[in-house]
Amino acid sequence: MKLKRIFAYILDMFLVTLISSFAFALFTSSTEAAEYDKLYNESMDLIMSTGSGVVNEDTLLDLTYRMQMATKTSQIISVGLLILYFGVFAYLMKGQTLGKKLLKIQVVPVNGKTLNPPLFMLRAIIITNFIPKLISLVSLMICSKNTWYLISNVTSNAQTIILFIIVGFMIFRDDERGLHDIICQTKVTDSKVPVKE
Repeated sequence: MKLKRIFAYILDMFLVTLISSFAFALFTSSTEAAEYDKLYNESMDLIMSTGSGVVNEDTLLDLTYRMQMATKTSQIISVGLLILYFGVFAYLMKGQTLGKKLLKIQVVPVNGKTLNPPLFMLRAIIITNFIPKLISLVSLMICSKNTWYLISNVTSNAQTIILFIIVGFMIFRDDERGLHDIICQTKVTDSKVPVKE
């Protein structure tokens, strides 16, 4: 079951990334796309010109910040799609994302009743690291470059820690429930095979 869950998550993240890229292409102005390309090329030139030498941290921070600003539309779309896909879509599909459906697993409540919508959304918020991503995105829009950088580092570390806790719980618990499952009173099981009449 553990491997099925991991592969389902990888498939789902690939799908969300693909949809995000498509949405980014549709909703991003040509000016934003051109700015990002220009900044990306600048950062590559900077890295290539220094080789194994020391890169000027201020210059690199400035380029990183400007690249993040140029992609904020994409980041907003991506964060929104994560919640829509893992929360709303999975709930409407009775606990299955497309990855879970392909691997014939689904999220079910521990108590055997129906899925609780608020708890299911909380599950999506936890598993997608929505809060740290949102904090980083908001700080990008309202904070100075240096403040954003500090907040971004903290939220990035928080995302890593949350991911390790989720996976650790799944690996080391006998019932294979992650932190998000325990908090939201859910578990992942093999999907029910309809009875043929």
